Amino acid sequence: MKVLIGSFSSIKILGGGVDIQIASTARVLKTKNIEIELFNPWKKYNLTDYDFFHLFAAHNGTYHLGRSIKMLGAKFVLTPVFYSTHHNLQLRLNALASGILRKMGGIWTETQFCRELCQMADLILVNTEAERNLITRGLRIDAAKTAKVPNGVDKSFFYASPERFVQEFGIKDFVLYVGHIGLGRKNLLPLLKILDKKSIPSVIIGPVLNTNYARRCLEIIERSRSIKLLSTVEHDSEILKSAYAACDTFILPSLFETPGLAALEAGIAGAKVCITKYGGTQEYFGDYANYLNPYSPASIESALEKSLNMPKTHALRDHIYNNYTWEQCGEELIKNYKKLLNNQA
Repeated sequence: MKVLIGSFSSIKILGGGVDIQIASTARVLKTKNIEIELFNPWKKYNLTDYDFFHLFAAHNGTYHLGRSIKMLGAKFVLTPVFYSTHHNLQLRLNALASGILRKMGGIWTETQFCRELCQMADLILVNTEAERNLITRGLRIDAAKTAKVPNGVDKSFFYASPERFVQEFGIKDFVLYVGHIGLGRKNLLPLLKILDKKSIPSVIIGPVLNTNYARRCLEIIERSRSIKLLSTVEHDSEILKSAYAACDTFILPSLFETPGLAALEAGIAGAKVCITKYGGTQEYFGDYANYLNPYSPASIESALEKSLNMPKTHALRDHIYNNYTWEQCGEELIKNYKKLLNNQA
């Protein structure tokens, strides 16, 4: 089996969850004797050489690539990475209005980009039932061509040790956030205000973006005596793994997460997890995490305090290890690849 994988053009510049998902998926599939190639826009392709084109993310950054692949007749697998805080009725009305506006004046919305890519796809791989619900009931896509393949985590995080981080930075049992700094969806600002106000020892790991939101975050970090910023830690570094193991609570106060790969990494490394309730997170973390309403600073503070006052256990770590390693996700993906091949043979 030979698969060509693509995504948005800035993926390696921005990094983040989709980049990790693609790299991890490709690594696992290669161990299963599946030939994987990452799409290169400067290369000329004969798409008949591949069994599938697998596109990750469904938005304006991937739309033209997906449409081109479909027009050229390749079998098209889509992992949308889609979530919306709108109800299904709102999404249906949005899709209807977007379709009319597009025909009348070439006006597009993010919902329309996702909906059309889903319509083009031969197979849609969702990572939560919440995402499937939005796509099938909100965007009105045929449920028969959807399948669930969850996101995963690298097993190496399971074996992380706190010693290296403690030795290098002299801090343990802190609150940890890992992700972009300055991306509005990550909702970091209210968390920083809480951490600063309550003088909670905390570490923020991630690249700082050139945005006004990032500058507001940096103002708090720079004046705070309890918040430490590490902006140049690579995802595959031992320091990141050690930070997960050394922290008390890992927190993602995002507007939504699908489900938050960093939270899976932290959880399997032994951290307590405090995370947004939006995006399908409860399907992954179940009763093993504390959930927060990202639109309420009081909820963020309450969930964090609750987590800090709880003892650490191995329950979440074992739950993630037993259900959400990339190897397990890869097996599920292969099943769906084979099913699509057999159905279209």
